[in-house]
Amino acid sequence: MPIGRGQHKVVSVSLPRDLVKRANALIPQTRRSRVITNMLTAFLDSVERKKLERDYAAYYTQRSARESEEERDLLAEWKMSDEEAWAILETEKIRGRRSAR
Repeated sequence: MPIGRGQHKVVSVSLPRDLVKRANALIPQTRRSRVITNMLTAFLDSVERKKLERDYAAYYTQRSARESEEERDLLAEWKMSDEEAWAILETEKIRGRRSAR
């Protein structure tokens, strides 16, 4: 369930003493919690990406050659040309959608 505007979710985390000392010395107090929160979020995201990467690697090493070949054939069949990709972007531009960054 999404958290409404003005509501916060409180999470307690113990940080290494050296990290806290360094943050206190380098980051202005008014921005410290945001910087630490962003760093922790980035760390947790990277942990999740690594886990997903390991899961994919395990999945692909257990597949048979036939399954791999079928997937390659399917991807080759559905491969989009550069012209098709540019046409989609142009259609979105005409419809007034914001361009990709």
